[in-house]
Amino acid sequence: MSKLFRKIKSAFIIEDEKTEQVATPDETGDTSPGSHEGTVEVEQTPMDVDLAEGDDGEISEKFTHILLKALEANNQEGFDYIEFKRSVQNLKHLDVDRGKGYEIAYATAKTMGATPDGLVSSAERYLTVLKKEEDKFEKALTNQRAKQIEGKTEQKKQIESDILEKKKQIDELNRDIEAQKKSLEELKQTITEARKKIQETGSGFKRSYAHLVAQIRQDIENIKKYLN
Repeated sequence: MSKLFRKIKSAFIIEDEKTEQVATPDETGDTSPGSHEGTVEVEQTPMDVDLAEGDDGEISEKFTHILLKALEANNQEGFDYIEFKRSVQNLKHLDVDRGKGYEIAYATAKTMGATPDGLVSSAERYLTVLKKEEDKFEKALTNQRAKQIEGKTEQKKQIESDILEKKKQIDELNRDIEAQKKSLEELKQTITEARKKIQETGSGFKRSYAHLVAQIRQDIENIKKYLN
């Protein structure tokens, strides 16, 4: 992390729902106005971040870091808004109201050639820098929506359609099964009735057969007995 980045980070309060923390000044203890120092290291932009890693609407350390790096990359030479804000921030430990803090910081800023209009213009320039980052991020979000939501929505519709079609097939199969069950019951009834009729027919035949055979045999015995 560059000395310039530490200075920029120390100028801003990073807040979340649990704590309010003032970023620590750079380890050298230097609170004097800074300027662009050498080549700025290129790091992530919002478009490079995996947007699937949601932050539940809370202040995000990773996104704050990216935005501060954008400010670092566009830091102006000499004493500008960043240095002024850092001066105001360094007075937070003093028991002075906000207005007094701004007055004290500006007293030093004037010696560096700063003017209220110049500070406002510088601050607005940084707002423009952040707006560009927001625009890039919104573009990234749009791309992610197209990729992860809209594209998958079509896939979802196709799956829903397949499920509906399969449900129709299942309904048709269930109707076929019910029809076949009914046919099976009717067939069972037919078989039962046929078996009963066959048994009754067989029994009738056997009784008739036995009855006639018995008469004939009796006649044979009688002939042998009475006619010889």
